[in-house]
Amino acid sequence: MPADRQSERDEWRLGLEPGEHHEREAVRVVALDDPVREWLERPVMLITVERLYWMIIALYAVASRGLMLGTRPLNPTEARQALAAFQTMHVGLTPGPPAAWIQLLDAAMLGAFGASDLTARLLFAIAGVALVLIALALRPFIGRTGALAMATMVVLSPSITYFSRSAATQVPALLAALAVLALFAAIARHTTVGRAIALGCAIGLALSADAQNLVVGASFVLALAMRGLWRVAAGEEAGLSIRIWWQQYSRLVSIVVIFAALFWVVMGSGFFSQPFFSAVVGSLRANWTAVGKPGPARDAFLASFVLYEFLIAAAALLGVFAVLTNFGGARSPLAVFSLIWTILAAVFFIVTPAFSPAWIVEILIPAILLGAVGIEALSRTRSWNLVFYPLAVLGLVTLNVQIIANFTIVAPDPSEALWARHALLFWSEPATAAGVRESLRTLISSGPVPVRSTWIAGDAPVLRWYLRDLRPAESAADADLIAGLADAPAGWPIAQRSSFDLQSWWRPDLRDLSIRQALRFVLLGRSWQPLESNEVTVLSRIANRSTPTTIYVPPAPASTAEVSSTAPTTAPAAPTTGAPTAAPSIAIMQPTP
Repeated sequence: MPADRQSERDEWRLGLEPGEHHEREAVRVVALDDPVREWLERPVMLITVERLYWMIIALYAVASRGLMLGTRPLNPTEARQALAAFQTMHVGLTPGPPAAWIQLLDAAMLGAFGASDLTARLLFAIAGVALVLIALALRPFIGRTGALAMATMVVLSPSITYFSRSAATQVPALLAALAVLALFAAIARHTTVGRAIALGCAIGLALSADAQNLVVGASFVLALAMRGLWRVAAGEEAGLSIRIWWQQYSRLVSIVVIFAALFWVVMGSGFFSQPFFSAVVGSLRANWTAVGKPGPARDAFLASFVLYEFLIAAAALLGVFAVLTNFGGARSPLAVFSLIWTILAAVFFIVTPAFSPAWIVEILIPAILLGAVGIEALSRTRSWNLVFYPLAVLGLVTLNVQIIANFTIVAPDPSEALWARHALLFWSEPATAAGVRESLRTLISSGPVPVRSTWIAGDAPVLRWYLRDLRPAESAADADLIAGLADAPAGWPIAQRSSFDLQSWWRPDLRDLSIRQALRFVLLGRSWQPLESNEVTVLSRIANRSTPTTIYVPPAPASTAEVSSTAPTTAPAAPTTGAPTAAPSIAIMQPTP
């Protein structure tokens, strides 16, 4: 076919078909005449399954960390943290180590939104949401499926959710540790001065955030040492590699060290309120010294993994298998570090004589990271179809446990029967009983006179927090309200006496647990052992103070003989002005209303 005829034929095909000209013209006119419609129909973002899942996780993280945040009364540990922030806000006291910057941010929350149970936990709830979403920062290093698995396990974990809804410093401290890990992995791929500065600041904040983060630092150093020994054993010239690496990155290393040391010294010393080395020694001692240990840490942590965190336990076992066998190419530096971190954290917090229920989070976070590595490796193989559905079932059961532990069972209820008590594993430390706030408010507001001062016996941070608006009295005799004493001082008039359960706790023992009791605890939160409680007595007085009211007795009238004998002869006596003369008076004590 000639070229000119082929060109005419192509031109005819690319032209408008008969009958279509007016339709396209109409569309063009509508688009020009209706720009709003064109703007509304413009595609903005393609929502993939991964993006939709991230949106669901983010929304659920905000809901599970923020809803009913102030319903549960503060326990003694939370009350201590809140009182320190309250004093920083009102009195201007310098926050002391450890966790000086966390206390400072907590004080800012109280100052911005007022002091309450909700605002005392608000900072930690925000950190709990960030702890879920930081998996996005680790997504390039653990994979898309691994990041989703990590975020899912964190957002569903009953323990992490509970302590994210509490004033527990472990949550923001571990958030800083994961930020260090994400920045370190990002710098390993692409080094910049800004990332080096951010890494140094994050390291300083992480080391000064909580005493337990020193274990994280030891895990990181051990992982680097083991990696170096592995390379030496493989026949690599480690010395030459180190010299070349130092020549390339010595400037960035210096920046990281300077900023890390600066932030650690300033924050770790509590803004120089305490010598830095003394603060570090105190942090090390806090990780080992037992103060009022309520029970063996091994039993408490084992009970958490068996009855609460079975999803994380199963995923961590998959991660151990994947890293040790290099299944699916899982033996990366980050995977090896997560394995070392998990083992070291589990061994340390089980062996140490010190104990706190919140330390379970220190074991769960590295176990979740290890489990995410294993799930990412399995998702690339055909074994994923065999693993996905059992993990999904465990996730649904974990969701049920999370709802029970954070929203259904709010606090110990003294009104429940002894054979039907509900409890949480986290109550191995005393938990404030339900109704304490209401009982104290009733005593303050229903007395015969306004209560302005209080005296609290012993170290009772919960009572001090809920009576924080009253002026502290110098002694019990000078107070309008006495908390913690069964008897009032001599002569102190009692208007009301109220006794109620202040705290409850228990020591769960798996040796006394049957299968039926385990199912009742997982599905209903019913305890299989009795709870212990301590009672507190609060007294209010009749009046604030008693002041004498002086009543003067008028003088007796003089007799006629006395008047005539003393009257002058030159002038009549002046009339009496009615002023009282010196005479005995009677002071009658009356209570001032």
